[in-house]
Amino acid sequence: VEWFEEHGDIAIGFEAGELELHYHFEDGFNGIGPEVEFEPDEAYIRASDATRVENITSALPFLGAAAGSDIWVLPQSNSGPQGADALGVPFVGIAAELDGPPFVSAELLLTDVTGPGEFALWQSPPTLFDPPSVFMQSQDGFDNTDLLPLTVGAHDHYNFGFSAPGVYQVTFAATAVAIPEPGSLGVMASIAAMGTAMLRRRRK
Repeated sequence: VEWFEEHGDIAIGFEAGELELHYHFEDGFNGIGPEVEFEPDEAYIRASDATRVENITSALPFLGAAAGSDIWVLPQSNSGPQGADALGVPFVGIAAELDGPPFVSAELLLTDVTGPGEFALWQSPPTLFDPPSVFMQSQDGFDNTDLLPLTVGAHDHYNFGFSAPGVYQVTFAATAVAIPEPGSLGVMASIAAMGTAMLRRRRK
């Protein structure tokens, strides 16, 4: 199914003793219907032509984009003229839908990107004079610096940027740390899962 507007999350959950990634739509899919979840291979995100930012004034090295080039961005904000709501595009969050305790921390690691350009995940700075907070970027390869720490039981929003139009498959590995119940072996347990988000840009 195609996610083309309204709010939803790429979420980490824990079910039947396993960590798993899924899409979660608390307010209905594309804003319609009851709360629903999809597995990573059951849905994809469409970044329409409205996400195109033309002729950027400054280079974005973390996205491999030179000044004057066009990029495509699913925005961090849902408000204002460039927010997801005004543009009519998905407002994508990332959530750690885990109970604490036993879970005390979680993180998402970028492990692979296939597509016609580069991908990056970042948050805009509070003022124009501050640098953006870049969490993931494909242009320099994949390692443990492409890591997004998450707050257990919470969610946040980020800019999902692409340097060229086309179809992308973005693969994440999720890890969570839990404190075992008293009497169980070990002090902390690390649990991991992997999933892929597919993003498509609709052509005119």
